[in-house]
Amino acid sequence: MSIIWSYGGGTQSVAIAVLILQGKLPRPDVAVIADTGRELSTTWDYLGEIVAPALETIGLPIQRVGQEWARYDLISSGRTALIPAYTTHGGSKGKLPTWCSNEWKQRPIRRWLRANNHNDCDVWLGISIDEIERMKPSELKWYRHVYPLIELVPTSRAGCVALVQNFGWPTPPKSRCWMCPNQGPSAWLQMRRDQPAEFAQAVELENTLRLSDPHMFLHSAAIPLLDAVEQSDNQPGLFDGCDSGYCMV
Repeated sequence: MSIIWSYGGGTQSVAIAVLILQGKLPRPDVAVIADTGRELSTTWDYLGEIVAPALETIGLPIQRVGQEWARYDLISSGRTALIPAYTTHGGSKGKLPTWCSNEWKQRPIRRWLRANNHNDCDVWLGISIDEIERMKPSELKWYRHVYPLIELVPTSRAGCVALVQNFGWPTPPKSRCWMCPNQGPSAWLQMRRDQPAEFAQAVELENTLRLSDPHMFLHSAAIPLLDAVEQSDNQPGLFDGCDSGYCMV
């Protein structure tokens, strides 16, 4: 049986890294991160500059599973969009299901593990005690979910932040894809200010999606991203949304 740590790139994952380095969690056999090809560069910067060098001192490199292990990109074989975009079909605002986390993260990691002969795995996921409702069984006998921040070293998200800071590391950036519709208005504003190139990529991606479906939008306002961010900037608090940076699955 292998202990596999699925590193997500956010605060909880970084807290797990600290607990491993402190000896409060056992060293996993493998650490792996899914590379969706659209993760914000701040996540990779933090991993490369802070987390990875520290883990390498204990012989624990983080394996990067690229998008080549996924079977679909933005659209499935049934012509279904994989991201939870907002839609105005029928004249009212709705939201598409979230398929991307499964297709871009969970399944690629499982395929990679199988290809590398990890066929009996306890898989660590970075969910803290204040997110206990997100715990789910894997429904696969060979791939079992374990929640170290709930089951082994119970810790809240605030506790994770304090743990990382007390270890001497800077607060981790929120992990999310630059085109994720689950991010709220303040996150879009922050991205336009601090990561203009990635914000421009999100605008371009939305324009591409809307060529085939003009009712599809990335922003919770369900209007074109550039317009929504301009309105949000001019009228702070105009839109409400989720700023967690999590995949809501």
